[in-house]
Amino acid sequence: MDLAASRQQGTSLGLRSWYWIPAGIIIFAGAVAGGMTAKSLGPFTPELGLDITLSHGRSAALVGISELINYGISPPGAIVLSLLLCSWLWWGRGMPLQAVAFGSVVAVGWLSSTVGKILVSRSRPPGEAVTALVPETRLDSFPSGHTAFATAMALAFVIVVARTRAQRIVALGLGAAGVILVAFSRLYLGVHYLSDVAGSVVISTAAILAWLPLWNNLIAPRLARTALIARLERAQPHDP
Repeated sequence: MDLAASRQQGTSLGLRSWYWIPAGIIIFAGAVAGGMTAKSLGPFTPELGLDITLSHGRSAALVGISELINYGISPPGAIVLSLLLCSWLWWGRGMPLQAVAFGSVVAVGWLSSTVGKILVSRSRPPGEAVTALVPETRLDSFPSGHTAFATAMALAFVIVVARTRAQRIVALGLGAAGVILVAFSRLYLGVHYLSDVAGSVVISTAAILAWLPLWNNLIAPRLARTALIARLERAQPHDP
């Protein structure tokens, strides 16, 4: 994709084909079906063994990191972080369309976890069995919202912020490490099963894949032609 087209779409990856929409829906449905299957095994599913193992001899340092992640990207924290990054793209880098693209990718990937939670309604791991460090009693274990947000954030950097292949590789590597850390923290605190965090990666990715053709083909070109976006784009220098 040339630079002009990249600016018009607000993303550095095309993904314009309408086939991504049914593909994303199918992947999303498959992940939800997997969550329902895991739920059918009951709270004392075999995967609970991993949570129980992690609960034995917890490290104070890892508990601190996990709790920082828990509260840092809770809904209020995630919203603030997203707004700060969108503001950086809009005013710091002078890329308003990319800022909106970034926010849309994060929002779609993150909020898809809410849809999954409603559809599956899975109970959390038994607190007494895993000595859960965060009180969670609602039927919203699958998928993990924290992990879905981390996945959406990582993909937003790959799709929107990174402009070259090398940058995308770095963003993907750092993003994957961040997702793994967040997923581990959810297990370490005893608030999710392994299938919850794995399913959230799939669900968030599937939702973003389905969203990108709509953004690239319908929304971004129209936004790019608005007077405000056009004026701001012309007024700011862009990276080569």
